[in-house]
Amino acid sequence: MKSQADGSTVLIRLPREEDARPIAEVHVRSWQSAYRDLLSPGFLAGLEQSIERRVAFLVDAIAGGPRTIRVAEVDGEIVGWSSFGASRDDDVPPGTGELMSIYLIPEAWTLGIGNRLWLESRRGLEEAGFHSATAWVLDGNVRATRFYRRIGFTADGASQRTFEENGEPLPLTRFRIALDAAGETPDPSSPARISPRS
Repeated sequence: MKSQADGSTVLIRLPREEDARPIAEVHVRSWQSAYRDLLSPGFLAGLEQSIERRVAFLVDAIAGGPRTIRVAEVDGEIVGWSSFGASRDDDVPPGTGELMSIYLIPEAWTLGIGNRLWLESRRGLEEAGFHSATAWVLDGNVRATRFYRRIGFTADGASQRTFEENGEPLPLTRFRIALDAAGETPDPSSPARISPRS
């Protein structure tokens, strides 16, 4: 899918194996900017050391079937990505999917690219037969909360948890949205669980 952002052409597409490193770098840059006032400086600086691990994970995920990842490309550069699949939560009804990741470099914020990634991810969830979707959002992340509310998610205030990565507590709130699923029954093998929470 192509669209325009700031005079440049935005391409939303499936990833290729060589995209693994740019995706990992976008992930880290996004966290370091978005969570600058929410997580410790030491943790954010240490994310640089996680890039190789993320690259290896993504190479395997893409090679195994990249259909649950989307990348946003502007003028040949990957500026954002998303991943989605079956919900990883035990307390949701059957037919629940999950928007697992949606990250952009800071320069791509507010250009509508995140919305394009969401629309393509939503289409993938609906085509797989999911009737609703969830997303976990870091508490205090005002920008992300505003984004999710704008695209139709609502906070599930009763569902909060603290996830931990490398000793850093990450308090999260779950958001939900209803989907217009194209299929009757989700195919668990279609949107594979290919993305870690972080």
